[in-house]
Amino acid sequence: MVFRHNRRQHILAIAVALCAAVPTICLPLGVRATVSPSITVTRAYANVFGDEDDDDDELTIEDWALVGSDDEMEDSENQDGDAGNPVKADEASTDFDDIPRYFIYQSFDNQNRPDELIAPEYFAPDNTQYYAKTAAVLKSKPSSSAGSVTSIHKGQPVMRIAYGDSWSKVKTESGKEGYILTSYIKDTMVKVNSKFIVWVDTGNLNIKKEPDSNSGKVTTVYKHARLYVTQIVGDKWYKVTTGNGKTGYVSKSYVTRKAPPTPTPSPTPRPTRKPAAKKDTKTTSKKSSKTSYGNTKKLPKISGKNGSSIVAIAQSMLGVKYKYAGCSRRGIDCSGLVKYCYAQIGIRVPHGATQIWKHSGVTVPRSALKPGDVVCYSKGSICPHVAIYVGGGQIIHASDSKGKVCYANMDIMKIKGYKRLIR
Repeated sequence: MVFRHNRRQHILAIAVALCAAVPTICLPLGVRATVSPSITVTRAYANVFGDEDDDDDELTIEDWALVGSDDEMEDSENQDGDAGNPVKADEASTDFDDIPRYFIYQSFDNQNRPDELIAPEYFAPDNTQYYAKTAAVLKSKPSSSAGSVTSIHKGQPVMRIAYGDSWSKVKTESGKEGYILTSYIKDTMVKVNSKFIVWVDTGNLNIKKEPDSNSGKVTTVYKHARLYVTQIVGDKWYKVTTGNGKTGYVSKSYVTRKAPPTPTPSPTPRPTRKPAAKKDTKTTSKKSSKTSYGNTKKLPKISGKNGSSIVAIAQSMLGVKYKYAGCSRRGIDCSGLVKYCYAQIGIRVPHGATQIWKHSGVTVPRSALKPGDVVCYSKGSICPHVAIYVGGGQIIHASDSKGKVCYANMDIMKIKGYKRLIR
């Protein structure tokens, strides 16, 4: 009995020793295999005693250690969450009480104009051409209560040199700098519809297709030509219509709103009468059928004025309505146009086509015709119509059928002759 009792104790002791020795012997192997010793011991313990029940589906240490990257870790967590009870977005913590909060309040003046939120020294730099959308006053500071620097009118160009939240710093062409509400300016030319008359204040002026000096030419007009303004563009250009209906743009610097001035005329020299030639009673001849031409050297000469001056004045009358017996810009007829144009340089002309043909100037041949000469037309024994020659076979006349002063071809009807009134 004693032997059997001792044998059982020996077997039990050997089993206990093995259980304690096996993990200790395997420990160096786990270290050499680059596996954490704690993981190796945990696995050995699980093999002997089995896994403990764990209601929490958490990752074990070894599972975490075997994950290759953060993305795989997130995928693993998402899969575990889907398998169990997924966390809802609205269950996440939204408590941001530890983060500072700031509020910006926009203030306005008594006319509901915004005050600037940014200090002028922190304005963003700029260098862009702008135009005033309305008449405004430049301020010394970006505030409607600040002092005034200068005023600008609608359409005036300004250079924006800096801008803030609601105000801009601009510079005028005269070099004055100030602040203006950004809503009062725009980066495209401002067009203002208008209706008035201007006259060309230079020699020859090209009408442009666009409000740009590099734009193509529509037509050319001459000094004192009359233009009808329909629009002011960008404070520097006029959109105009010529007397013959052509539309384009001209620079404001080359036209004026003042009608052409009437120059002071030089005294008209009276021709000296020569004694009448004695008739040759011995010779009788038939009256010559050829037209006799006058001596143009006897015509008055106006300082600084010539036929081109008459043409320019006539062009300024283009578009004036036809009015029988009229002699002004309110209405005019054919002889009234000739009378009006020559009156502007101090030459008196009778009002009446036949009277002009009989009593004004001297007759010149067609081959000697110059701009400013008067073309007289024929209808039987009378002269029913007159016009001003402008060159190139063209005339300007007050047309009854067209109802206005306009251009026309010189040979619109039979011509009686041509008269020159000044040198």
